[in-house]
Amino acid sequence: MFFVFSKVLAFLLQPLNWMVMLALFSLITKNIRYRKRSIAALIGVLLVFSNPWLVNQFARSWETGGHSPEDITRPYEAGILLGGFINFDAETPAGMLTMHQAGNRLTAALQLYESGKIRHILITGGAGRLIGDTPAEAVVARDWLLSCQVPDSAIWVEDRSRNTQENAAFSRLLIDSLAPGSRCLLITSAFHMRRATGCFERAGIPCDPFAADFMADKNSGNLFHWLEPDWKALMKWELLIKEWIGYLVYSMKGYI
Repeated sequence: MFFVFSKVLAFLLQPLNWMVMLALFSLITKNIRYRKRSIAALIGVLLVFSNPWLVNQFARSWETGGHSPEDITRPYEAGILLGGFINFDAETPAGMLTMHQAGNRLTAALQLYESGKIRHILITGGAGRLIGDTPAEAVVARDWLLSCQVPDSAIWVEDRSRNTQENAAFSRLLIDSLAPGSRCLLITSAFHMRRATGCFERAGIPCDPFAADFMADKNSGNLFHWLEPDWKALMKWELLIKEWIGYLVYSMKGYI
């Protein structure tokens, strides 16, 4: 039930969906005053949530876990790679992999393994869709790593979890069976690191964070970059709002 609730809530929290609902309401309402108010609200939401400067300030203050690979002086037994980076909707040819922006999680894990910073890659993530069938993400990611010449013995797969709390719970079982008490590095998006760290600590897996997929932009000195409306700002707000609500809900349920 919680899984279904989280998916429905995520849909309702998207600013783009708010704008669509306001636009539809302004078209169907016969009340002139309500129509004007809905149009004004639509313009206000669009201006606020398309502003790149505003979302960048919130992203910069929320993201955490940024480290350089050079900061790792002693190898970890496992790097725990959280799923959520494969685009299963893309018309991808067989043998290829299309990733979302969060695909940086996977490439970061591969880089850390190839540079000797982690001995194993633990991929955690099952089929996380409410409607429709997709393969377990961890299995697909494993096949991609094998194609990159990562040996099968270096890849651990947890393919049952559907959310961050289950990522932590099922990863704990796998680690306890394969390498109890080992040092682990948690690899996920920077905006997701706070909730992920809380879940893994609550599950009894003390991990050091290694963030990837950073949302905040550097200040390039171009003023127009911060003033010009940007559709990517809407996407960033969607991710941040979903993450904030997720963090709040997880706190209320005792997952973190």
